[in-house]
Amino acid sequence: MKKLVPLILAIFLVFAFTADLKADSTKFFGNFGIMTDDSFSFNPFFWSLGINFDFSINDLFMISPEVNVITYEFKFSTFLLEPAVLANFKFGTFFLGAGISKFFVVTGDDFGDSTDIALKINAGFRSENLKFKVYLITPFSDILGSNIVGATFGIGF
Repeated sequence: MKKLVPLILAIFLVFAFTADLKADSTKFFGNFGIMTDDSFSFNPFFWSLGINFDFSINDLFMISPEVNVITYEFKFSTFLLEPAVLANFKFGTFFLGAGISKFFVVTGDDFGDSTDIALKINAGFRSENLKFKVYLITPFSDILGSNIVGATFGIGF
């Protein structure tokens, strides 16, 4: 399983650089977001800062790789890295899709730990320079059992 994420990212990068995409079909976003468990108690409370690219394959489909740096509350003692790759269907300015996600502990007491690959489902709104997304992350071993929910707001460049 640990070799699956780099393999998928490598395949994606090869596809991204060889696909016949128009110059205006790729969009870069800087994102800020919030995460909690599915009880919406905001205890625990996490926030994220990240980037993502939207590669529009055609008018109905886009591939969206992203990476987020996540920290607990505003304590800055532990940071997580969350790479993800999502396939999204576009409906005008709205989108809906799913993909895979994985968390890595990059600082703190549990440095080097990681989670299993999880399912990430997202929906949102994307204009030329703004993107709003809500998402659900659920482990494949416990689909819809223990979830993380979140929202991000992005500015496009």
